[in-house]
Amino acid sequence: MSRLVETIKVDNGKLLNICYHNERMGRSIKDLFGNKGDVHLEKIIDVPHYALKGVFKCRVIYDEKNIEIEFIPYVLQPVRSLRLVNDDSISYSYKFTDRTKIERLMDLRGGCDDILIIKNGMVTDTSYANVVFRDFNGNWVTPSTCLLKGTRRFNLLNNRIITETDIHVSDLNHFNEIMLINAMIGFGESEKIPITELIETPL
Repeated sequence: MSRLVETIKVDNGKLLNICYHNERMGRSIKDLFGNKGDVHLEKIIDVPHYALKGVFKCRVIYDEKNIEIEFIPYVLQPVRSLRLVNDDSISYSYKFTDRTKIERLMDLRGGCDDILIIKNGMVTDTSYANVVFRDFNGNWVTPSTCLLKGTRRFNLLNNRIITETDIHVSDLNHFNEIMLINAMIGFGESEKIPITELIETPL
């Protein structure tokens, strides 16, 4: 089994959304290893001096017995276009370090910056982020059929900033914009991608 990872945003030394990472890591350990017990990442992560200023990505890589923690400077990479790719068998309900299948789908993106994965006709995620769509009334919604229930997504749903719904690929014309969200990308921090920048015909 591949190891798992939690990716935590560190902003000027502060671990963001840590309660959501604790919950997901605890749930993964229980589901996959049968171990019970609360997870308190804030008690085991010691932010190094060099990561006390600026934005860093803290990666907690773990399995049943071992845990490793690393800090990487973070710079948001712009995504301005998405190619729709289909894969009816893909599964990524746990945040594994092994992303081989997703990387193979990324090879189909052509000249686009990223992909939007369609599974059984339903919209899921990009290669590394959940997505939210703005409808013509200004409401932001996220697919209930996402591959991975991200921590940022959880936070936005809990705070009623977004809602979730089934989004079939044929529903995409009901929206005018897309944003990407994940642990490192907050709501409104990524560029808004016009629906017209979705390339609907896979290579």
